[in-house]
Amino acid sequence: MQERGKIHKIIINFIVISLFLVLLGKFVFTLNQSILSLYLYGILVTLMILISFFISVFKYKDPYLIAKRNKGLTPQINYFVSIIVAVRDEEKIIELCIDSLISQDYKHKEIIIINDKSTDGTEKILNEYAKNRLIRVIHLENNIGKKRALGKGMLKARGEIFVFTDSDSVVEKTAVSKLVDIFNFDPLIGAVSGHCRALNGDENFLTKVQDSWYEGQFSIRKAFESVYNSVSCVSGPLAAFRKESIFNFIPAWENDMFLGQEFRFATDRTLTGFVLGSIYIGEKLKEKYKSSLFMTTKNYPLKNWKVVYSKSARALTNVPNTFIKVIHQQIRWKKSFIRNIFFTGKFYWHKPLLVSLAYYLHIVFVCFGPFIALKHLIYLPLRGNLTSGYLYLAGIIFVGFIFGLAYRLENNDSHKWMYRPFMSLLSTTIFSWLIFYSALTIKQKIWRR
Repeated sequence: MQERGKIHKIIINFIVISLFLVLLGKFVFTLNQSILSLYLYGILVTLMILISFFISVFKYKDPYLIAKRNKGLTPQINYFVSIIVAVRDEEKIIELCIDSLISQDYKHKEIIIINDKSTDGTEKILNEYAKNRLIRVIHLENNIGKKRALGKGMLKARGEIFVFTDSDSVVEKTAVSKLVDIFNFDPLIGAVSGHCRALNGDENFLTKVQDSWYEGQFSIRKAFESVYNSVSCVSGPLAAFRKESIFNFIPAWENDMFLGQEFRFATDRTLTGFVLGSIYIGEKLKEKYKSSLFMTTKNYPLKNWKVVYSKSARALTNVPNTFIKVIHQQIRWKKSFIRNIFFTGKFYWHKPLLVSLAYYLHIVFVCFGPFIALKHLIYLPLRGNLTSGYLYLAGIIFVGFIFGLAYRLENNDSHKWMYRPFMSLLSTTIFSWLIFYSALTIKQKIWRR
């Protein structure tokens, strides 16, 4: 154990020192070689990566572990939990999902499954599960989409805590009880994002690459935001909300409009946004939907809710196993990203300075990143500067390697940290450009897995 701790310290120090040296190198060696705006872009990207790593490694404290240490000092409420899942055409995996929910060690719960008019054998499977007293199955006559389907479930739910998972995900046995402990510890915590990895992470090269990427998205990015109680997206595989933090906003969520029409993506980001922005946008939304059942049932007070991430509450989710499926997923995510620039972006500046600065700079990085890649990989090499392309790719691979080491910190016995640089290369050379296609096709409602 002591030897492992020493290795961890060595890796952490290597990551921080390496990023600092890269940042120093950009300051010293590239100023006279770059347009000022591109120079500043490179400096800011490296600086934010360094800050994110430093904060997540040295400042993040898992709220579950804090709650566990203080369990005897805080009042414990035996919250009733409603676990809600919307499903459509998932006959191959829905049993794994539901079995993981039934086996949760937290007993004071119900499980609500909404069948969004499946066309395969999902309905037959759900009818068998409906015989279990824990489970309520709601069959919808029409396909209405994930948000509206979950809304139907919430109207039927009896819980004070809502836990959501995706129908292609599996939740660790102790996850719900850990989430409840977090809500018990701090009454101002409105939402908690659990940790997620790939369920099929060993299937092929692409799933291994994605699994290595998921780790950093949670244990680095969400951990950084969690330090400031401002996690910007409580992700679908394991998402927990205090009922009073979202219930009155569900009609606004269901009827989310963008560019003059219903927006069917951004389910996780937008729902999180309602919690983060409750005191800034809540009154107007409550007035707009005052006749909705979500308002007439009970009008909850607006609060400045905290949104946190727990590394201890864990789930696994199926990730795309072919390149075209990864592309479809990336397009969905980028459409969600664009939508939330104009939603969460309106009020996120109220959050602590460092995390809000990181949020808005990330928007800049996503929008301008493809042009930076174009300059270094196409424009400069065509003008005879081949070194620029080599150095740029080397930098991308090195950053991926750093994130891979972060993966290694959390997963001592896994070799998949070596796949992380490939995600950096794919993101830079291919996925980053999808932001423009996503913007041009953002009105298309087609949802592809």
